[in-house]
Amino acid sequence: MARRCALIGAALVLPGLAAAEDTELSFWTNLTTAAQANVIQKQVNDCTAATPNVKVHFETVPFSSMYTRLVTALRKGDPPNVMNTLEGAVAFLQAKNGIVPVTDVVNGLGQDDFIPAYLHAASKGGQIWGVPDWALHQEVWYRKDLFAQAGLKPPKSWPELLQAAKALNREAKDGKPATYGFAVPMSSALVGPQTYFQIFYSAGGTVFDPKTGAYVFDKQKDIAVKSLQFLVDLYKAASPPSSVEWSWNEYRTAYVKGQVAMTNEWGAVVQMAVEQNPDMLKQMSVFPFPGPSADKKPAAALNGGYYYVVGNSTPAKVAASKELLKCLYKVDRVVERANTRPIFAVPSTKSAFNSAGYQSNEMVKRFKPEMDTIFNDVMQNWYRYGMEAGLNPLAGQIEATTFIGDALQNAALGKITVEKAVDQMNDQLKQQVAAMSR
Repeated sequence: MARRCALIGAALVLPGLAAAEDTELSFWTNLTTAAQANVIQKQVNDCTAATPNVKVHFETVPFSSMYTRLVTALRKGDPPNVMNTLEGAVAFLQAKNGIVPVTDVVNGLGQDDFIPAYLHAASKGGQIWGVPDWALHQEVWYRKDLFAQAGLKPPKSWPELLQAAKALNREAKDGKPATYGFAVPMSSALVGPQTYFQIFYSAGGTVFDPKTGAYVFDKQKDIAVKSLQFLVDLYKAASPPSSVEWSWNEYRTAYVKGQVAMTNEWGAVVQMAVEQNPDMLKQMSVFPFPGPSADKKPAAALNGGYYYVVGNSTPAKVAASKELLKCLYKVDRVVERANTRPIFAVPSTKSAFNSAGYQSNEMVKRFKPEMDTIFNDVMQNWYRYGMEAGLNPLAGQIEATTFIGDALQNAALGKITVEKAVDQMNDQLKQQVAAMSR
């Protein structure tokens, strides 16, 4: 969807501002698809009243231009007054003094209603800098029919996962294409790091100590090497050779078309199956990506989320922006936003997730056991690379560069050892951390 702007000519009913001078708010969202952006814009309009002292300028800003637009806005001292974006951009804006804390908004809505892990990710210096909207979650999506045919149960450890993936490999036969046991996508931009850190977090590794914030990746080389070795073993044993360069669309399509039996995924495969292969829906299910051994649950997952932030501006604009957020967090509105992309987007508040409006969604009902697993076993304990101790702009640096993905690909292709790949990642991470501290 092309970038669009809209001026919503209405005013918020704000205590003490009814007779104030005109206030215009800029509102950005990274959700550029019409189904999602239209709902947010409608809700902003619904949250306004007849008094025309506060106007909202609504704009969709794609990720491809987001950081460039933010840098320009920050240089002018005019960041968006409200922005709907991922945690990496929250960290970027907080580091640049582009946003204000929203701890008061979260407390007013009820901090206990939010999943703690999503608040932790947006916290720094004792303050909360983003209000969690809906959750991104990553788990293993698998084929129930193929598991049943092979006599398999959801794996509880890395060895069990590797064994199951090997058992699900099928050679091309009778005109049918080959089926691979597990897709291991490693596109150097974004997808490769997501694949690796899902494994790394399941084993208890972190880039920063979650409690002290100290850099510890270099002290966890054993975990880092074992995690990468498992990734390489899984790739060589059960993933299409071309998956070393796959991104989201390739591995999701492979799963929906029946070319792979399992994949680490965010739930987007559900809508793809609706559009491309509806018969697949009844065969799809999930389990948490397991840890190294069956006697321990995975330590954490690699997840993420969308947040609302309030730009650093005049007191009147900050107050108006916070009042707008409070209105957007009525339960029915949180549900409506999540339901624009069911299964992929999950409410990060307990009240919205457990509400009749959310639970009655057709896809949520159809995948209720899977949604319960995702909400209870995946979303409760997670990290985003570099943000284990809260907001850190390193997450954005990792997503804007390819050094981790390049190292993964080279290790998978046998160009370097896994130890060398981990050393390269550590060196680059240290350089990024040093650069940010200058």
